[in-house]
Amino acid sequence: MGAIGDSSALTTAQLTTVAEIMVAGAFFSTLGSLVIITVFLNSPELRKSFAFQLVFGLALAELGNSFWPYFFMPREGAACECQAVLLQFFSFASIAWSAVIAWTLEMATNTERKPGGPSPSSLASSVLGIGDPTRVPDVRKFHVAVWSTSFVLVLVPWAAGVYGPAGAWCWIDPRHGAEAHALRLVCFYLPLWCVVGFQIRTYRRVYLRLRRVASLAAATAAVRADMRREARERDAARISNADEKTQTGLETNADSSVPDDATTPATPGGETAKDEDEIDVEATLRRLLRRLGAYPAVLIVAWTFPTINRLNNYVQGAKTGQGDDYTLYVLMALGMSTQGVGNAVVYGMSGAVRREAAVLLERWTGARFGGGPFGRWGRGSAAGGLARLAREGERGTEMSARRAASPAVANAEEGGDAGPGDEGREVLLEVDESLK
Repeated sequence: MGAIGDSSALTTAQLTTVAEIMVAGAFFSTLGSLVIITVFLNSPELRKSFAFQLVFGLALAELGNSFWPYFFMPREGAACECQAVLLQFFSFASIAWSAVIAWTLEMATNTERKPGGPSPSSLASSVLGIGDPTRVPDVRKFHVAVWSTSFVLVLVPWAAGVYGPAGAWCWIDPRHGAEAHALRLVCFYLPLWCVVGFQIRTYRRVYLRLRRVASLAAATAAVRADMRREARERDAARISNADEKTQTGLETNADSSVPDDATTPATPGGETAKDEDEIDVEATLRRLLRRLGAYPAVLIVAWTFPTINRLNNYVQGAKTGQGDDYTLYVLMALGMSTQGVGNAVVYGMSGAVRREAAVLLERWTGARFGGGPFGRWGRGSAAGGLARLAREGERGTEMSARRAASPAVANAEEGGDAGPGDEGREVLLEVDESLK
């Protein structure tokens, strides 16, 4: 059995450098995954969250995916084949969990209904309980789907006997010709880029829906501001009338005509004062956009250069018999090393997780982290902004109901049309739950 370098055009020193990059990335991926798993297992609240149950599945896949680089350039044989199996199984599982999270968010926010058929969200509710407040979503079905599919895609190359050296590590050996390259495409790279395309489409549609709901919230907040301004103007007019009557000597009539609340001072700060539920809609949307855009970005950054390198392996290998390029392998290793840490940060490091991590550190060390960097780190999240948007949507719903019951009175009291809020409120509450 030869060394792994015997099957590559790269020198042993070059292969060692590439393998060392992968080991360094694997170390940080292991740490990130263990943090997510530890917080999940020690937090009863997070264990109840369906969204974080999905993130836990992703963290398990990333933890397994961080193990194969530690084999470090194994010789052909059992160790090489074991590394290839681990790489194929857990790399695909990680991508599959990313697709599951995207699909779940799509189902939770999609209220579109085709004529004569149920909405996508109702289909998801009937199968998995997503969006149904009376049912707890069943994450076990996702575990069965992800792990079984990953296992099948491991068996296909194994049955074809194509596992072996593939550069600085073992995977599907290109020395087996067109069959090996076809299996690389079918078992990994084609599903990978289908998932990336699905993520981009899904998160774009979710963002557009949130933008519509945020517009409703902004309109509702504007109506409420107009109502407060008109109330202050009415109070000021009452006080002015009372003063005029007092000056003309009609104190008794003035006392009987001015209501008790007429002398209530205006809201401090005047027109710029805000209550606790008013929000900066644009700031919330910017946070959501960054977060939604980061999901597909993790896979794009991690797998663009690996895809280019494997295409080069195929094209140049067919022309010259050797398709290995050292620069592409270095870029490939750097890209793949970002996936575990990227997923841990983007999917796992939400405000809720950071707060739970601070609580665990306080419990285990006895030190307080609430007022320091951990406290600031744990404050705020896109979900918090969505919760505030949801409250604005609820107010829009209440105004819509009052107008339906008595349009004239409602418009007189509210100062105009705030727009319907029911559909937006439901969408926001679902997204709020999904992004926690």
